[in-house]
Amino acid sequence: MNRITRRSTLRAVAAVGGTGGAVSMAGCAGGGPVGGDDDAGSGGDDDAGSGGDDDGDSDAGDGEIETTVHRVAGALSGPAWRRAERPGFCTLFDDRADVEWLLGEARPETVGFAEETDFDGSVLAYVESVGRNTCDRVVEFAEVAVDDGGTLTAEATVVDADGEDVACGQAITYSGAFLRVTADPLPELIRVGITDGWGNRAELTGADGVRDPSALDGFVRPAGDPPNVPSALACPDERFERHPIVHDGSVNWGSGGGVDGESGLELRVVNPEHDGGGSDGSGDTGDTDDSNDPDGADDPDGALRFERGDAFRVEMTNVSARPIGVGNHSKYTLEVETDEGWTDVRGTEDGRFEYTDELLSTRPGETVEWSFTMDEAGLVAEHPNDDLRVCPDLRPGRYRFVFFGADDLAVAFDHVE
Repeated sequence: MNRITRRSTLRAVAAVGGTGGAVSMAGCAGGGPVGGDDDAGSGGDDDAGSGGDDDGDSDAGDGEIETTVHRVAGALSGPAWRRAERPGFCTLFDDRADVEWLLGEARPETVGFAEETDFDGSVLAYVESVGRNTCDRVVEFAEVAVDDGGTLTAEATVVDADGEDVACGQAITYSGAFLRVTADPLPELIRVGITDGWGNRAELTGADGVRDPSALDGFVRPAGDPPNVPSALACPDERFERHPIVHDGSVNWGSGGGVDGESGLELRVVNPEHDGGGSDGSGDTGDTDDSNDPDGADDPDGALRFERGDAFRVEMTNVSARPIGVGNHSKYTLEVETDEGWTDVRGTEDGRFEYTDELLSTRPGETVEWSFTMDEAGLVAEHPNDDLRVCPDLRPGRYRFVFFGADDLAVAFDHVE
């Protein structure tokens, strides 16, 4: 009997750490910086300042907004983003639970700042960026406003916290800051122009997440035709019971969501012997097989051709700005395209395919890996079910990995002789 379960569960949150202090500024935001010059200390983890969380005396009505800045030393996200891709990261929180992933190892004053936020009348924006040295460690806000479309807009710049008379250590330094905004109505979106310590500026939104899918390693699937379409699989061992296809037939190529259905997960096949990724982040994430440059690094057909014994891996990355819950990481199928459709190449003698129902939180920027070798033993070597095996022997053709622990995320690759 086959016993495979899929159950949606409540989303959990994961956290990474940071430290913090606070300064505040209230009133109708305009072109000046938010926060004073005394908001940075002399260094160390508590360099974010000694000011309190004074929300000021603005009533935040009639179009006015009230703001409070709370700076943190370091990047609470990890950082989960890559400075080679962007100068920073921003996101907007309108619920206390959503900010938890940033607070796991944060200092008590930072946790307290979030806990003291009344989300009935306020939202929290969070911005991170990076500086050239140890003095570039303060994120300063300016031009904070809420536009007619309900978008919180601002400029956020990494500035020197110590002035010209202080020697700066030559170490790339990440910094972050919360911006509490009280307004009526409350903003629902965020758009921030972030400038890092080198002067690189980009306008980012909450929808940008922490990673650029186009910069991920690997590809989603080959652009060309499969090298071979074998006949239906038949195992000579009569005791062998094939792993069933658990998903509903259609799959989400390369991009999809977790158990809650929200998007933000990206799946790729990575060839360790091949550099580069698809020019659109995946080689192909849609229903059309569009070829990339066949002679360059962006060649899904070349990168996704594996001979017997070749090593490869499948990577799933959370590119969003929130934790995404997925199921047991062993909830995947390994299928080959036959003349009777996609068929899992694995099975067992007792037909037992049991998967625990559990929720695993994938942090923003986190990557989950599955490693394989293109042979019968290498496709089951790291699976927890010791009885799982491949039958019959692998044939040339197009194979795919489908993770049904999320929203049926799929990638494909070719086995060639």
